[in-house]
Amino acid sequence: MGRRRNKGRANKKRSTGNSKSSPRRFYEDDEWSNSSSEEISVDFDEPLAFDIGTRVELPNIKRASPPDENVSPNTGTVVGHWKRRDHWPEHLRAPYLVLLDDGMAVYCHRTDADFLRETDVPPMKATLNIGCRIECKIESKWFPGTIVQRHDDWVLSPIDTPPYFIRFDYGRERPFWGPEDRIRAISDCKKGSSARFPPLRFELGDRVVCSVDDDWAPGQVVRKWYTEEEFENGHAVPYQVLLDTGDFIYAPLDDDDCIKRSTAPPVPLRFDVGDRVTCKVEEGWTPGMVINTQYRDEGVHGGRIVPYEIKLDMGDIVYAPCDNDLFVKKKLRFEVGDRVECLADDGWMAGIVKETDYFENCRMAPYQVELDTGDDVFVNLDSDSHIKESSAPLVCRGEINGMVHVMSKMMIYNQEYGTAEKMLQERVTMIRSKIKSNVQHKHVNSWRVDMSNFLCYLSEVHQATGSLHEMRAALDEALELIEISQDKSKSHRLLNVTSKLATHAALTSDKYAALLFSEEAIILARETTGGHDSFRLGLMMFQCGKLNVACDDRERGLEQMSEGLEILTRLYGRDNKHIKLMAKDHLKTANAIFLEGEE
Repeated sequence: MGRRRNKGRANKKRSTGNSKSSPRRFYEDDEWSNSSSEEISVDFDEPLAFDIGTRVELPNIKRASPPDENVSPNTGTVVGHWKRRDHWPEHLRAPYLVLLDDGMAVYCHRTDADFLRETDVPPMKATLNIGCRIECKIESKWFPGTIVQRHDDWVLSPIDTPPYFIRFDYGRERPFWGPEDRIRAISDCKKGSSARFPPLRFELGDRVVCSVDDDWAPGQVVRKWYTEEEFENGHAVPYQVLLDTGDFIYAPLDDDDCIKRSTAPPVPLRFDVGDRVTCKVEEGWTPGMVINTQYRDEGVHGGRIVPYEIKLDMGDIVYAPCDNDLFVKKKLRFEVGDRVECLADDGWMAGIVKETDYFENCRMAPYQVELDTGDDVFVNLDSDSHIKESSAPLVCRGEINGMVHVMSKMMIYNQEYGTAEKMLQERVTMIRSKIKSNVQHKHVNSWRVDMSNFLCYLSEVHQATGSLHEMRAALDEALELIEISQDKSKSHRLLNVTSKLATHAALTSDKYAALLFSEEAIILARETTGGHDSFRLGLMMFQCGKLNVACDDRERGLEQMSEGLEILTRLYGRDNKHIKLMAKDHLKTANAIFLEGEE
């Protein structure tokens, strides 16, 4: 967008039109020389005296007609080594290709000083400005025209970039290499003065078609005598054109090979005067109102046509250079934080607008919405078919996870193992995919917490169905997620997984692994409870004691069983039937150990 008070930055453009190939004279055959191409040297390894760019003189060139007395000497520049014409045999080469200052290309078959020698005559300097009215002497007549291109460093690539490109009043455009005494300024245009641009065939707003990639593309003239920072020495082109596709191009020449009038109707503008829109400015997307369409902005040289003049709500006047969503679009209906429902893969789902005009990986979307499930989705259209206002109450991620946990527990209790496994597996797969594709996301740690919890729930399903291999795989993945996470619940989740690993080891009859995991779980339980009594700690101490007894560490085993029983007794009293059963179990184990010792 361009501001009235601040000049906007130029957009990247591409040129249009067929490149102009001017007729070039070649000094090679008998019409110009006493030698034929068969005499041209072919020793490519012969060291050459003159480097490319060396200024040279060819004093003995024989021209088809006597030169005018005012013609400069035959000076020029070496532009190539060992060159050949297309029609020559492949093995024939000329040691030097020289471009004379009057534009004639000379294939030098001789290298002796009588034919080719170095000179101190400097190249012609390009001193006349673009747009300057001039006269050029061709043969013996002077022809008026206008400079449309200028190249100060033309001698670096003289074949492709002549000092001047001139549009003559008789309708032809052609390059001009020199010499200097064959070009002169006329009217009020003098060397070094400001350029006066000539009249062009088309006006601002005219419909045209431009030659682009071997085809004709319709558009509208939006600027005349257009220039860019990348152009050298104030070079300007006749037109900048806004194509109907939304692309900006420029026409380097004002002729029908490059640009011509079009009768195709213009593409209708999307907005009318009074419409509310948002515009892309330096501060970001800013709301405003269209106050003019097809507005002529006189703030740039030659003027320009822009689709919209817009007054922002902050008071500034800006201009939309073209009518597409990159610069101006309809004002969005929702703002960040609004409660909405959007059409997702699983149907209509509630969430909160997280970001507007979201752009990532070359993709633009009006909204990024964070669903109540924790997923981020992109809404491609601001219409009721894709997004609408929601009155659904906000459901937090914890509530959804808690609901899944409770439902899985109920399903396991009701022996609906298949349904519970499917629900949990879908949840785990979704979060796993989200973590993999958004490793740097700010919520990735929360996703790891959720996934480790669901894997624990899933291990309970596998335990109930006797799928012990799947149970261990779920617990191992949960353990990996917990170890790389940093959150307050880490110790609790590590305790859950470790105690389940102890259960898995016991179910697979690996008593030593069960003992190892149980000892770790006790340490974690003490940390999470802060040293206070708890049913979980008491029960784990009692069970771990039995494992130590089974692993022949009887003394430690009895101590742990006694400590666990004391914790549970303090919590539930000695009259609790479960405490009585555990006390009998403890006494029976102690007696058995005593009798074994007596034997």
